[in-house]
Amino acid sequence: MPSHWSYVSARSGAVLRALALVVLATILSVYHWWPQIDAIPYTAELDGRYVMHQLEVAKAAIRQYHELPLWNPYDCRGIPMWDHPEAITASPLVLLATRLTATETLALWNVFHCTVGFLGMWLFARKELELERLGAFTAASMWAFGVAHTSQYAGAHSTLVCFWFAPLMLLLWRRAENDLRLAVALGGVVAFMLYEGATYPLPYCVLVVGLETVCRVWPPRRLPRVILAGVVTGVVAVGLSAARLLPLLAQMASKKRDQMDLDTDSLLSLFSLRKMFLWRESHWSSRLPDQQYVWGEYIAYVGGLALVLAALGLVLSARRHWWFLVVGGMTFALMLGHFARYAPWSVLQHKVFPFKAMRVPSRFRLVFHLFLAGWVGFAVDRLAPTVGKVLRRHARFAEALGVVAVGAALLGAGDAMGLGKEIIGVMHQGPPEKTVARSPRFYYEGGGLADFLDQPRQNRAWLGCRSYEWPSHRYAPVWSGDVPQARAFDPGVTVLAASRTVNTFRVEVEATQPGRVLLNSAHGDGWVSDVGAITEEAEMLTVSVPAGAARCG
Repeated sequence: MPSHWSYVSARSGAVLRALALVVLATILSVYHWWPQIDAIPYTAELDGRYVMHQLEVAKAAIRQYHELPLWNPYDCRGIPMWDHPEAITASPLVLLATRLTATETLALWNVFHCTVGFLGMWLFARKELELERLGAFTAASMWAFGVAHTSQYAGAHSTLVCFWFAPLMLLLWRRAENDLRLAVALGGVVAFMLYEGATYPLPYCVLVVGLETVCRVWPPRRLPRVILAGVVTGVVAVGLSAARLLPLLAQMASKKRDQMDLDTDSLLSLFSLRKMFLWRESHWSSRLPDQQYVWGEYIAYVGGLALVLAALGLVLSARRHWWFLVVGGMTFALMLGHFARYAPWSVLQHKVFPFKAMRVPSRFRLVFHLFLAGWVGFAVDRLAPTVGKVLRRHARFAEALGVVAVGAALLGAGDAMGLGKEIIGVMHQGPPEKTVARSPRFYYEGGGLADFLDQPRQNRAWLGCRSYEWPSHRYAPVWSGDVPQARAFDPGVTVLAASRTVNTFRVEVEATQPGRVLLNSAHGDGWVSDVGAITEEAEMLTVSVPAGAARCG
């Protein structure tokens, strides 16, 4: 009879391998993002400061008022928070990190998503691209630590990190046809992305998944299984995300984003494409001639070695994995933007929701990088065997060529990681969060107002606006100072007492006739009152109260 220690089941071995892979991915991700971790307490630069402000709003709501971050009174004189299209504050990860500082939370945010990106690409490469471990490792490294991702998320657009989920989504979707449990898992991933504010990553990735589906609808007998998988994915995604999705859809339907008619980018230029993939430039605010956005919106550096390997891998995989080439080509065409009247991106932006409220087609490079990484993995995996079949008498040469390909791939991945770490270091030199005295009552402005980033902890707010593209009442005439946060608007109405939290006002009113009370906030959808009705007066949040004494909230 075998001893207990001499028998290891296949399941136990798989679990151990999975744990080892998770540990490896985490260690590599921590190493990659170490410049950000090491920079603590210094903060993110550029748009990263607004992301940190969002984190501070969420932490203030939970810590100070024990409320979910539904409303943001600290910016633009009051704007939606839970249903802000690009807010990350509904993310389960953010809510679990409430006790951490915003600086620490942002570091955890990047490491977590980078780790998931590595694992997702590893599994996709192994299961769908059928790569051996070395090929899968190089593909996962090229993907997770790619400069396109690093530059976009390091101190800039942290709400885009869910682009890292693209290979995981493709893997689950391709396999959901034959296993509905994976359709459920994909629905969970989509719901998670919705809570994370993935306003750009989700539709971009879903579009690419849809393009892959077109490659898989033949023979027709597969179609019912594909449709069933789609229904299951949709039901699970909507069911799990309804608390975030429905308010978000209402928000996007009620507002038109500013400046969409100014999106004119066309990347069908050899100069622009060469710069995107080969220019080793770390400064986010540099410019490309004839392109409208800053360099950080285009950088997709992979270097000459990796680009040559990707070209080889494309050729080596084109016949067996033709769908990968087709979908990659379509994604590349989307990335090129408005290069023709009926270019794919032009049609989407003018005709299709939600792309009508989006811009910057170059962000499709964040998905296209998946295909570049996959093709590099193909080169590592198949160059030596292919050459060996052609040159049967020169097996050693083929083996040596394979070693060269592996070395070149690892050098390319290391080069990209090196530039990424340089960018991370540059983008995390902002002033540290400061210790501030918390006001017992929220109010606007007043003496000793802290920096924008520190105001939620101070429980006070400026009259400026950083989220200028979405709110419609940023000029509401709110009043400043530590004074009552409600005022009578009509004669015959007297405000006896008023207090507020992030999400609520509590007002005691005595009215000799029906009238209105102004609340010190810009108007927004979703507010309700237990007495009277919420209205809008001069862009201000207003409650209409009946005659008599009342306590409304």
